[in-house]
Order: sequence, then C-alpha cells, then structure tokens
Amino acid sequence: MKKALIFLLIEFLISNCSNDNDISNQIVGNWKLTEAKFYGLEGEDSIDYSNKNINYNFKSNGILVVSGGDNAGYANGEYHYFFGKDHLGGNTDPKILLVKINISKWTYGLTNGKMTLGQSYVDGPNLIFERN
Repeated sequence: MKKALIFLLIEFLISNCSNDNDISNQIVGNWKLTEAKFYGLEGEDSIDYSNKNINYNFKSNGILVVSGGDNAGYANGEYHYFFGKDHLGGNTDPKILLVKINISKWTYGLTNGKMTLGQSYVDGPNLIFERN
C-alpha cells in the first residue's frame, strides 16, 4: 500500500510540473493584430488595426508567417522566431520570457486572451494581438 501511495504521489508531482512545451504552446497559432502603441515624450500614440485582417501565425516549427498588409511590426512574409526565456539585454540581465523574431527581441505578455509583443524598451512599438 505504501508503495502505491508513493507512486501516486510521484506521478501527481510529475504531472503538475510545467515544462517548456506548455510555455511554447501559449504563442503557437494564429493571432490577429488589433493595435500598435507607441510611447514618446509627447505621450502615447496608437494605430488601430482592429478593422484590418493582419495575421501573425506562429507555427510550432519556429516559423512566423505574417499576412494581411502593412503594419507597424513586420511586412508580409516568413520569419524565424524563438519563444522562451532569454536575456533581453546583456548576459548580466536576468532571463525573461520573450519572443525573438529574426534578431529582434520583443517582451511578451498575455492578459485576458490578449498578447502583447513589446519593443517600447528601445522606443519601438508594442503590438497587441487577439487569438484568431
């Protein structure tokens, strides 16, 4: 009986541990760009893309396909991406969850079903998406 309880406890602990596959699934899929926000000395500015059909399709093989027209992020086409923990700045910075598209690093956030990819840390846009 003790062995069975120990086995069940170990199985429970293993099944509740998160792994990188759980994290990577957060971004995989088709996302519709709804807004781009810009921050500057004069305040915040934004571009509304909600009436356009601009899609970012993050495939599980590390390829991002952008389609639907001009936007503040990427032109239509295919790009390599990485999603996971990495240094945003130098190697002395702590690792955070981010998206790297080709060589550009974007901060990552997911709140209430909306994904934000941000480059406001280097005066770039923050792109806001909804899952398609």
